[in-house]
Amino acid sequence: MKKVSVFLALATLLAFSIFASGWMLDQTTGGIMPTNNSYKYGGTVVVVNSGLQTPFSINPLSPQAQLPVVPEIYESLFYINTISGEITPLLGVNYKWENNNLKLIVEIRNNVKWSDGTPFTANDVAFTFNLIKKYPAFDTSGLWKNSGLQSVEASGDTVVFDFSKQNTPLFVNISGQYIVPEHIWADIKDPTTFTNTNNPVGTGPFLFKSYSPDNQTTIIVKNPNYWMNGRPYVDEVEIQNVNSNNTTLLMMLKHEADWGSSYFPDIMNIWVNKDPQTNKIYWPVNNFNALYLNAQKSPFDNSTFRKAVSIAIDKNDLEQKAYFGIGGVANPTGIVPAQLDEWLDPTLTSLASELNTYNPQKAQELLASIGFKKNSAGQLTDPNGKVLPTFKILVGAGWTDFITQAQIISENLSQLGISTIIDQAPWSAYISSLMSGTYDMAICWGVSGPTPYYVYYQRLNPAFSASKIGESALSDYSRYTNPLITNALEIYAQTSDLSLQKQAMYTIERIVLDEVPFIPLTTRTNFSNFSAAKFVDWPSDSSPYCAGGATNGQGGEIILLNIHLK
Repeated sequence: MKKVSVFLALATLLAFSIFASGWMLDQTTGGIMPTNNSYKYGGTVVVVNSGLQTPFSINPLSPQAQLPVVPEIYESLFYINTISGEITPLLGVNYKWENNNLKLIVEIRNNVKWSDGTPFTANDVAFTFNLIKKYPAFDTSGLWKNSGLQSVEASGDTVVFDFSKQNTPLFVNISGQYIVPEHIWADIKDPTTFTNTNNPVGTGPFLFKSYSPDNQTTIIVKNPNYWMNGRPYVDEVEIQNVNSNNTTLLMMLKHEADWGSSYFPDIMNIWVNKDPQTNKIYWPVNNFNALYLNAQKSPFDNSTFRKAVSIAIDKNDLEQKAYFGIGGVANPTGIVPAQLDEWLDPTLTSLASELNTYNPQKAQELLASIGFKKNSAGQLTDPNGKVLPTFKILVGAGWTDFITQAQIISENLSQLGISTIIDQAPWSAYISSLMSGTYDMAICWGVSGPTPYYVYYQRLNPAFSASKIGESALSDYSRYTNPLITNALEIYAQTSDLSLQKQAMYTIERIVLDEVPFIPLTTRTNFSNFSAAKFVDWPSDSSPYCAGGATNGQGGEIILLNIHLK
């Protein structure tokens, strides 16, 4: 199987929807299928995740330490399906741009109540965005920092976002921001340390019931007063966090779990083909996995060194052994396959191919050109003749696909005389090391979005970087910045002209290929594995109503609103 996300014409679709002058959505439910009261209600959905153990927190604004149930308890304004571009209205029902794209107006949903019975209003939305402004640690998607967003105010049943400069791509970030209740959060002394574990109040389809730190199990139950009549169909969701993908697979095979969002090697043979009528998968490609090199540490601060590392990695071997040909090798620009025809500068095709070609001999030559040579023991030394230290490759504990990739990369780099060890860390330590810049090398995913802009905006924007190790970089994990890239991002955000947006992306693509701020390895799919033994209407290639994913992503809420007992 080789599944590639269908992004065709998505950029044009979103550009039209963003830049037209009137209200942009009809009053449909988007990716949420119409309620069918003849469906069988009830049941407990058992979800199993690997490597997601976190401290006990349900703070929807925190970039770290959240139990994997936030999207089911808290909701955003809209859900954007990055595969189809379809926009599902949630707490927002419509939106429009005015004043030459300097004002965004969002119409909020009426007759919604918080789970404690308090009415939801536009004031809650404005409060949430202004709370994020007050506490920058919450601003992981760059809603305020250098975005041009000046103010967010409630006006009747609408919320008005005023900008000092055009930044229409920010609509995606605004859409996905979880909203919190003002009547509760206004009284919290320090929301950045608030764990929110005592009866969290949200608008979502589920309510928090319990969490057991001993077995890492979280239980949420149906919200009987959810604003969408007749939904959800299921009564309860039990999310179990386990140590490895292998444990997840065993639980799925034994029908002890209905849903797992973990990578399984050779998925068709070890899962689907064992019972094709029951064992389902939904693995759409919409992202990439990358090796991030900490550019604030030597020798990773040298672009030639980074390029040598890239061509020293046998990405075809890595992809086959980690993913069995499911998605393919990633393009070194970070552009996903379905966007290449539309967004890759055609003059860069050969350069991109060269950077993806396994060539350890040329890698050694590149290293020698900047003074890095092997000594008599075969160890790589720096220009001063000092043997390089043993570097750590950071991966998530139990993530078998990342571990496999790290093992191959370690073997490849050993041919250059570079010594590495694999550092498996639980989720909280893993993301903390990425954000604080204490890692050497790390395997992590890229960023998904309807155009390459969102990848570069999140991963190369100085607003999300940090000036020194120890300071938090919200999403520029490589800590690489370039003023030319920053300028190109601003040009893209200021215009609705597709040709100008492409030229801005072409500029960034060339720099990415020349400077190698991160090394795309393989395409990344959403690893959604489902059992139809008890529940049906899971997303699939034939019914891609969401982009898949786990319960800790927005797609999780959409899935749990659609599935029901057989």
